[in-house]
Amino acid sequence: MMPIEMLNGADATARIRSLARDGWKVLGVDGFRLMPEGYVASLDLILDLSSSGLAAEAAEAEALGFISKHAAADVMFEVVTDTHNGS
Repeated sequence: MMPIEMLNGADATARIRSLARDGWKVLGVDGFRLMPEGYVASLDLILDLSSSGLAAEAAEAEALGFISKHAAADVMFEVVTDTHNGS
């Protein structure tokens, strides 16, 4: 099982670009608010591209737009990719 890696907006953006460059398809982005009690999930911070049928490039653009829209000092992101790259 892979550990969950929480990334701020800038790091999540860089990760998505790096993954896309290496042939990985983004399947989704999960955002979490930092609260005194820890990370708290919110439905408005979930982007599910897993069944969208989007090409890898379109999924990358959607994920980058989503992060840009929701990035904030109190939001961390997890980037979810396919289990194998398309290369």
